[in-house]
Amino acid sequence: MERYQRAKGKPRLLGNHQKCWIWGRNPVLETLRAGRWPILELWLEAALADDPAREALACAEQLKIPIHRGSIDDLVRLCHSAEHQGYLAKMGEFPYVGEEELLGGEGPPATAFYLLLDGVQDPHNLGAILRSAEVFGATAVVLAGQGQVGVTRQVARSSAGAVNRVTLVQSSDLPALAGRLKQAGVTVVGASEKAETTIDHFDWRRPVALVVGNEGHGHSPEMSAQIESWVRIPQEGQIGSLNAAVAAAIFCYEIRRQRRME
Repeated sequence: MERYQRAKGKPRLLGNHQKCWIWGRNPVLETLRAGRWPILELWLEAALADDPAREALACAEQLKIPIHRGSIDDLVRLCHSAEHQGYLAKMGEFPYVGEEELLGGEGPPATAFYLLLDGVQDPHNLGAILRSAEVFGATAVVLAGQGQVGVTRQVARSSAGAVNRVTLVQSSDLPALAGRLKQAGVTVVGASEKAETTIDHFDWRRPVALVVGNEGHGHSPEMSAQIESWVRIPQEGQIGSLNAAVAAAIFCYEIRRQRRME
């Protein structure tokens, strides 16, 4: 397990003291197993049997995380939820990967597949997108630095642990980063229901960066200027567009399908 390093001085929390907790057996265990996202305190229900808690205790001891035991009421008081299942973790700031790591080295691999999120604001959408990105093997997910939800406790829970398994970058200037990706040989593609080309008639077997826009107004003008090709999902119904997370999942599947066929 990769051991994370604590920052000097008092660590910064994920949000305020009420918003820095994640809970539930699977979200907490996945975070412990990955060992990437600093956990400042681990709380386990006092009545939790030793066998179910053994893995959590072993991981916490290896990562030198303070361990506390409390009653059901203690855990509810801390996280303000009765759905903790006996597992609760106090989280530090999320450790995003730097842009330089995305573009460093010898350039993007031939199989590079980046997801660029241009203003996705619903934490449940972001969590679901991260889940699809992990399942279908995205190289990295890049979040816009402004007008875009970051990693929160809701995102962590809705991602089913994928937030700990996906390379996640936060960009201060997403359009500029898209421009640098283009210079490195990556095709920047926009998802739009108004596009002429459908996903099954677009060649995804090359380095690509798929841009998913805001749930309401779509792509920003600055981001649209960087997009080289627009692609849509063919639809038979009367509804104008799909939910952002559902559309991202369909795109991720098609990209993986074409590459597996090759």
